[in-house]
Amino acid sequence: MPTQTVTGSNAVLKSNSSTTNKVNIRAGASVNHNIVHTGNAGDEVKILEKLKPAGDRYTWYKVQYGNASNQVGWVREDVIELRGETNPSDAATLLYFVTEGKTLRIYTEAGKSLMNVYDNRREQTEITGVVSAKIPKFETSTTSSKFITYVAVKDQVSYYARFIPFGETELVIAGSNDGVITYREKGFRASGSEYRRNQ
Repeated sequence: MPTQTVTGSNAVLKSNSSTTNKVNIRAGASVNHNIVHTGNAGDEVKILEKLKPAGDRYTWYKVQYGNASNQVGWVREDVIELRGETNPSDAATLLYFVTEGKTLRIYTEAGKSLMNVYDNRREQTEITGVVSAKIPKFETSTTSSKFITYVAVKDQVSYYARFIPFGETELVIAGSNDGVITYREKGFRASGSEYRRNQ
């Protein structure tokens, strides 16, 4: 199962050099980007995002290195040590499933339901820790949908996680403004407390 990096996951900087304990934090996920901060091996950071750039053999992590929200930058996997569990626990997971192209997880944290979507093909976190809401089931006298739907919106893109408890799962991604569907795939390997809940 691919690791989905959760906002707020702890990590520690480490040096990949025998001559210095300094670690460069860059403006983007490449050694060609400017250095925005120089940290020390042992400094704690928070992981915000994970990215595997095309053509790069390294995974990069977007990290917050200070208390201010703008104190962020990118480090390569060989200068960071991940700490603890980077996926929400099974107990906190409401819904988890995999499609051919994505891995989806909805989980609870601090009383909110949050959504992570990981792109399996690009090995990149698409969204992480985005607040999601459960949409009431739509039923009329002529139609009845057994699907339960959670929706999360980020950067004018809506992510719909649809499922029937103990049954089908589906991920739909569409533009928030125009409603045009850009991705739709059935899921498999489903689990989670909402998925297993009796109706």
